Amino acid sequence: MAKPPLEIINLAERQKEKNQKPEIQTVLHPSGINVKIPEGFEVKDGRLYIIVSEGKGENKITFPVHLIRTFPIITRSLTNIERSEYYYEICWQNEGRMYKEVVPALTISTAVELKKISNMSLAVNDNNAKNLINFFDKFLLINNVPSSEMVERLGHVDGMLVHPLQNFGIEILPGDIGEKQIFEAFKTSGTSADWINSVFKLLEPHPKALLMVISSFTSIILEDLKLGPFIIDLSGPTSKGKTSVLKAAASVWGTEYLVSEWNGTAVSFERKSAFLNSFPLLLDDSMKADEKQLQRFIYNFSGGRSKGRGSISGSQKEFTWNNLMLSTGETSLLDYAERAGGAAARVLPIKGIPFQDVDHTFFSSLYSAMENNYGTIGLEFINKWKLHMNESLPMYYQYNEMFQRKSNGNEVVSRIARHYAALYFTAGLLMKFFNASLDIGWVEVLFDQIIEENKSVDKPMQMLEAILTDLDASRESISGKYEVIRDMKAIYKDGTLYVTPAYLKEFLGVEMSTIRNEWLRRGISIQCSDRGKVVDYKGIAHHGKTRRVVAINPDFIKELGFDFTELHKIT
Repeated sequence: MAKPPLEIINLAERQKEKNQKPEIQTVLHPSGINVKIPEGFEVKDGRLYIIVSEGKGENKITFPVHLIRTFPIITRSLTNIERSEYYYEICWQNEGRMYKEVVPALTISTAVELKKISNMSLAVNDNNAKNLINFFDKFLLINNVPSSEMVERLGHVDGMLVHPLQNFGIEILPGDIGEKQIFEAFKTSGTSADWINSVFKLLEPHPKALLMVISSFTSIILEDLKLGPFIIDLSGPTSKGKTSVLKAAASVWGTEYLVSEWNGTAVSFERKSAFLNSFPLLLDDSMKADEKQLQRFIYNFSGGRSKGRGSISGSQKEFTWNNLMLSTGETSLLDYAERAGGAAARVLPIKGIPFQDVDHTFFSSLYSAMENNYGTIGLEFINKWKLHMNESLPMYYQYNEMFQRKSNGNEVVSRIARHYAALYFTAGLLMKFFNASLDIGWVEVLFDQIIEENKSVDKPMQMLEAILTDLDASRESISGKYEVIRDMKAIYKDGTLYVTPAYLKEFLGVEMSTIRNEWLRRGISIQCSDRGKVVDYKGIAHHGKTRRVVAINPDFIKELGFDFTELHKIT
């Protein structure tokens, strides 16, 4: 039988080669992982190439063209358990250093987002971004990439209490460098017994300092106690140990780098609060803060949600948290929010020197103790709380009832009392869990002292005193036997001070209705009747005119030490 011509054989061979699929290249990545290289791409000398073709038919040729000077692969996928968002970990080597970056799925899907990671040493540019997206897409099709779950923050997440050193196999991925610094400050050294016998024992004779440290433990159980965020504020003279107190509170969970300063923006504090989530936010020296932002941030923090902000496509993600803020400063946070009645219910103000009758040897011993013992006590507290939570919770409700009775119907004190009961409860837990030597009777006594010292917890009386002080300083604005020289703010007649509603509105602002209602309820203003309705105003005849005014109970004016009796004519 005659053999077919040579050109027929060559044509058949070429057709056979054309019909065959090219063999998939398998390469050992510098990270130690064997990966398959998608069709149309090739790896040589640690660099990624794309296969291009030129010509047609028998003249068609293929050859590799340099795509990127590194060899990036996807090593795993991650799902955010809070929002069901998808992420990928990209791994590559550049100049002998291995890089790993976790990015949202959108990053490897769009050229604009992919080019943003060029500053991480991955050489992405306008020329290769599109082909790299194609490479990643095909890479995921032929490689079995392991998957895992992740969170972006600490604390209570999806029914778990996530701690950097105890995360239930869930990856914790801080969103930026600031959050990563906080994450890395969660470390352990020494034992729980060592911390109790050194740090805790030194603080025990100093109630105000000890209360701040106990608050550090309380922060992570707020969720289980059904309490919201709250602020513990220690204020007093400079260089008297306030920063040392915060560092002691930080030693419950890790190193002193958990302490931040107040000289940040509202957004940065929101981000830190959200990342810590259930762990305490420690802020030192409120004098460094922007005074205009303090009042707003007090409200935002206690609300547990960041300020809503718009974006090009709609609204930005809102951050949430449920923890305690421990703050220090020379001036109480409430002094920055003097007119904000709601602020008083959001802050427990501790005023004065935290350490009495100590010298430099005390602080040397305290710092030495904190340098060698940190983090372990907090981790063990979490484990013991999980074990004993259900049996312990009824005791909190008993303590809450005890402190509610001390509030005497004052709504602001009542709100403070709920969180203070949690501190009292935590002190008992430390005694139970770690056999800590502690007489918690001082915690109850300290509550009475704090309430007595801070007029701001009784906002209606505080604002009454502020108004009387203003009127006392501008008596020419009070009309009595004679006409006033300036715009009239009040009338003094027959031993009673009558304040004009216009002045109250100017002085109290948006809180006027709330303050006036509370004055009426407590008898600070004198009740009147208007068409069968109990009100705080009445019409009085004065200098030939009838004026609507609010009458202030003389007993309260006397209690606050003011006397508006006219002695002589104003000239």
